[in-house]
Amino acid sequence: MRRQIIAWFAAIALVLSVPSIVAGETPAPPAALDEIPSANRADVTRLLRKVRQRHGEDAVVIQTNLLLNAMQKGSVLATGVRVDPVAEAFGKRYLDFVLETGLVFDDATRDRAARAQILWATIMEPTLARLQDGLQVKADGVMVRMQYYHRPYRSVGQLQASIDRPGTPEELRFYVLASDLDAVGRGEVTLRLLVERVHTTIDGIEIAVAPPGNDQPLTPGPD
Repeated sequence: MRRQIIAWFAAIALVLSVPSIVAGETPAPPAALDEIPSANRADVTRLLRKVRQRHGEDAVVIQTNLLLNAMQKGSVLATGVRVDPVAEAFGKRYLDFVLETGLVFDDATRDRAARAQILWATIMEPTLARLQDGLQVKADGVMVRMQYYHRPYRSVGQLQASIDRPGTPEELRFYVLASDLDAVGRGEVTLRLLVERVHTTIDGIEIAVAPPGNDQPLTPGPD
């Protein structure tokens, strides 16, 4: 019940955050949260109920919190999230979440490793923190595909002035097993340090990700 309350609260906040559609349009039924207009809460309810029936309550919690965290952590482009079918990787089955983060990283100060650290600390970590009873999905774990851009810029104002040129696209994937979160629940590892255990790839290449330092900036670029 606690997870359901959290999920529906997040959904309400989500609806209030997504821009309204142009008056007079008649949209098709949405297939993902990025397709839902702010005026159509019934579609939010139907979509999240569909996700819950297919993949379980935790899938709803993960879907809504991934999007909310991306929107709150510096997104400057359109954001969206969807749940794709279970996929196999590294000998395991993962429920697949695809997140358009809307983030543009300053690659002059945030290299590939730093971008992975920031995405884990600001989006994955608070999302996984909502799963207080462990991960319960119809798979061995979850794969979260995060899509974003990177380019050099000196300030948010400079970035927004040329937002039509967001830079180079990049896709990071975190593969989190239910057993990984069980270890967190037993106190064997913290969510921050869990990033060292999970498989991580960027544009298909596996990388090792260390937890970010205590004084490391966790914003996409200069303020």
